[in-house]
This record gives sequence, C-alpha cells and structure tokens, in this order.
Amino acid sequence: MYQRILVAVDATPESAGVLAHTAELAVSLGAAVRVLHIQTIDVVGGGTLGNVVEAEPDEAAKKLVTDAVETLRAAGVENVEGWAGETLRSDVADTVVKHAKDYGADMLVLGARRHHGLSGVFFGSVSNAVSHHAPCPILLVP
Repeated sequence: MYQRILVAVDATPESAGVLAHTAELAVSLGAAVRVLHIQTIDVVGGGTLGNVVEAEPDEAAKKLVTDAVETLRAAGVENVEGWAGETLRSDVADTVVKHAKDYGADMLVLGARRHHGLSGVFFGSVSNAVSHHAPCPILLVP
C-alpha cells in the first residue's frame, strides 16, 4: 500500500521521533524513503531587493540529511535517499507538498510541532498547512 514515503526533518529534537516512526513503517512495508530537509530563508531590509538571510548554513543542512539517511539505514531501511534545498520561510508547506507530488509519495511523515505566540501568528504550523494540500495520507508524529 505505502511504497514511497517522504519524511520531512528539521534540526529540532522531535525529528528523532519522526525518523523512528518512518523507519518502523518503511521496514514493515519494504517502502522506499526520501528524507527532505528545507532550509528556510528570509528576505529582510528595505529597498527593492532586500537582504537574504539563511536560517542555517548549507553544510549544516547537508549534514542533517546525511545523518537522517544513516539513521534510517541503521534501522533497516534499505532504499533511502536524501534531499536538501531552500525556500522562503512562508513557502515551506508548499515546498513539502510539491516534493511529495514530484517524488510520487503515497505517505508523508512530519513532526506535528506547533508554533506558539507570535511565531504561530506569523508562520502558523507547517504540518497544518501541508495537511490541507497533501496529495497523500500524512502521519503526524508528536
């Protein structure tokens, strides 16, 4: 039933649980997994172009994906690959949905982390936004 799983990870401690659930699901189903990490960028400042500010260096993003792939392989997932890229902070949910479609995912695994306070007002929850547009079922890991 589920043969292509897209798992989105970030640099939070909750990603360990997301990977554990993904590994259990993938191993039991013999599914392929793509690890997705999206670096967020912000455009700040005045003028017509503004300044681009990355939330993390490219090397850190690549290491996060490499470590996640290794974690899944160590847990017994045989067919796993990684992908890292960047997008505007406001476009993260759309980017996850696009990757799910492009990969042909039939299951998405995400952390259910919620923003609180002002960050929740401005950014909302990626998992909530993805759930409204995902092309496949979603497993939200608390």
